[in-house]
Amino acid sequence: MVKLSVVLENGENNDLFGSIEGEGFLYTTAGYSEKEIIDNLKALMVDFLNHEGKTLSAWNGIKSEDIMFECVYDISAFFDTFDGIKINSLAKNAGINQSLMRQYATGKKQPSANQAKKIEVAIHQLGQSLMQVRVF
Repeated sequence: MVKLSVVLENGENNDLFGSIEGEGFLYTTAGYSEKEIIDNLKALMVDFLNHEGKTLSAWNGIKSEDIMFECVYDISAFFDTFDGIKINSLAKNAGINQSLMRQYATGKKQPSANQAKKIEVAIHQLGQSLMQVRVF
């Protein structure tokens, strides 16, 4: 199994921009959803494996079904994609100033690696909390 990280960022026309990089390639595409970007990148990887990948030893024997895509979000793309998450609540849970978090969400500022980790931890904690919810 080969895992490729798909970096998702906001595009220019209310779309998403996705890219993957590996030995012998750098592919980028745009789409209006994570699924559309993954589908586009899968098609690019099939073409790569059928052509350029055949000449690279790192890709010998790898089939398209052996490739797994993992999405990594730019913080502004995250908030656009998951627009139901309240920025101020997440900021509070991450211990980050709400105004600063809004600047991250709009792309005016980029979080440091430390700040990005705090945001990621707060998102994962929210996910764990939501997994405990039962509705009747």
